[in-house]
Amino acid sequence: MRSANQAPGTRRTRLETPGGPRILVQNRWPGRRIPLKWLVESAVLALKTTRGKGFGRNLELSVVLTGDGETRRLNRLHRKKDRTTDVLSFPLREGKKLSHGKARFIPLGDVVLNVSQALRQARKGGKTLREELALLLVHGVLHLLGYDHATEAQEKKMFGLQGRILGKLRD
Repeated sequence: MRSANQAPGTRRTRLETPGGPRILVQNRWPGRRIPLKWLVESAVLALKTTRGKGFGRNLELSVVLTGDGETRRLNRLHRKKDRTTDVLSFPLREGKKLSHGKARFIPLGDVVLNVSQALRQARKGGKTLREELALLLVHGVLHLLGYDHATEAQEKKMFGLQGRILGKLRD
């Protein structure tokens, strides 16, 4: 059943990894079906690699798969940039300590992946869609965890960690 704020055609999936985080996936992209297991594994690995093996156990992460129109709208609304982009991150706990009190899961935030842009980038870069989406998801999760690439030092740290996580995914 579709909720009142869910777009028509949206496929919503909730995945919980045993002893791990809850990943909520909304597939608003009208194209081919995207297997979700590896998408969830990418997010879980990013959380564990970043903060340690037990980290992420009680976190909830929302991933939205969409296209150019919605991504452009969100980019314009939240970043004042009137163009499409490949990934957007919306942290819910920015600057706050990750403690859950009585709640079972701590909402970390949302990662919006533009599948249309990922397809274009994958073709241009000689990658598979799966590889490109994994890259974008890991990048988005790192932003949710407070990593940035605004300075050269931040970029080196974030992209180094991103590379290590993607290397583990390929193994």
